[in-house]
Amino acid sequence: MRLPCSALGLQTLYDNLKPVWRILLPYSFLCVLFTLAVQLYGPFLRSMVECAEQPEPGAKFSGSAHCGNSHYVLSMAQAQEGRLVAMKLLVHAFSGPLLGLLADSMGRRPILLLGLTGFLTAFLLFALVAFLPTLHGSASAMSLCFFLEGATSAFDVVFLAMLADTTKSPAGRVTSFSLYYATGALGNAIAIGIFVEEMTWEVRDFSLTWACMAMAMAALILYVLVYVPETLPSALLSKSHSKPQALYVRLVGHSMEQMHFLISSRFLQVWLVAVLFKSLASGLSSINASFTLAVYGWRPGDWQAWTWPCEVISMSSLGILGPWAGRKRPESVIALTAVVSVALHVVQMLAPFHALALIGPHLMAGVLAFARPVSAAYLSGRFPASQQAKVQAIAHLSHNCGVSLSVAIFSSPQLFRPHSRGWDAARPFLLAGILSAIGNITKMVLVQRGAGAAKAGQQELEMALPHRAQSPRSSEAHEI
Repeated sequence: MRLPCSALGLQTLYDNLKPVWRILLPYSFLCVLFTLAVQLYGPFLRSMVECAEQPEPGAKFSGSAHCGNSHYVLSMAQAQEGRLVAMKLLVHAFSGPLLGLLADSMGRRPILLLGLTGFLTAFLLFALVAFLPTLHGSASAMSLCFFLEGATSAFDVVFLAMLADTTKSPAGRVTSFSLYYATGALGNAIAIGIFVEEMTWEVRDFSLTWACMAMAMAALILYVLVYVPETLPSALLSKSHSKPQALYVRLVGHSMEQMHFLISSRFLQVWLVAVLFKSLASGLSSINASFTLAVYGWRPGDWQAWTWPCEVISMSSLGILGPWAGRKRPESVIALTAVVSVALHVVQMLAPFHALALIGPHLMAGVLAFARPVSAAYLSGRFPASQQAKVQAIAHLSHNCGVSLSVAIFSSPQLFRPHSRGWDAARPFLLAGILSAIGNITKMVLVQRGAGAAKAGQQELEMALPHRAQSPRSSEAHEI
């Protein structure tokens, strides 16, 4: 008996979800907490700013109960956020590969628990900084919080490696990665909804918010301890445990192996260059909310409210266009998204003149979400299972180094000036457009050359087959 198309689709979805639901469920909850924390950085740091000009009764809330100059609050908080996030990402750029290497030897689960514990500690410290007068606005305490978040987390590396362990076929990986990104988009949408609602209250003390997030993170740690299994193949896990070497010896050896691996792969080198340039453009998103506050006169949370549908669009793109893109040549999908991404950055250069030039490209970027699992599966498919976490870690190193530098650059007073208007305010968008164009074109050329080389090799093989059939002796000699 044949099932109807809708029932068959549901059965296929169930079959794909069954082996990975224990991975995707904690990931969705983590995305809510992680995205909410990132969104809270700006308002939280603005609430810490102090100045001599005190708020006047009945005046528009400047973002801080200790300073009435909104431009000063915005400029100081944005610069501090840029420095702290850049430091966090830079630390993560170097700790991420080491954590990825440990995930390939010690197992995925211990590294996941390490990251969750790091974020739990950071959330508790944030709550203390907001609650205790002696720690109010402490630069050292804030730096410690961001350092912990960067040094202990390797969430994408671990979760992508766990999915790669669970699904072996290329088609299965595309499906799993699509579900992974859709789950992340759902978590982001929930987090943004919570953030927008909280911003309507004009919160002046974030101690309770961070305390609630710390309790939620503690609950997530308990869930992972009880329900999330280890996915690293037992043969690789037992092999790593059979070598009782000192930890630093193993790390140095793995680091040397990683460097040799990077040097030996020309494809990975060029891929990382493309990732680096694209990530250098991503720092523009760190100033979007502050840009709307300064140039458009919006209220905190308005930018997130306008762009919240992007997460819904991303989920729809992954669910509807994702399966279609998985059946197409990955080179074609990557080329299409590269061209569209460059065009969207060109449109964003008009953002100082109208809000639609900023909102429209951001929403359109959600449509391109279908290409993310294709790109991840394309990179994953070029390397064996024993190198999955290593490849993901190296890619994240390049990405995080670029993002770290990018956030610091775009948040600096040289590029972000709350008082700028017109074309003077368009400089960050112009720089981001140039960097994005270089990264996307490099990636597109790389995959197209790879496709051309593969096609040429297949043609040579097909031409050699008849000759081999006529001369078995020469075929044996060639194999020897």
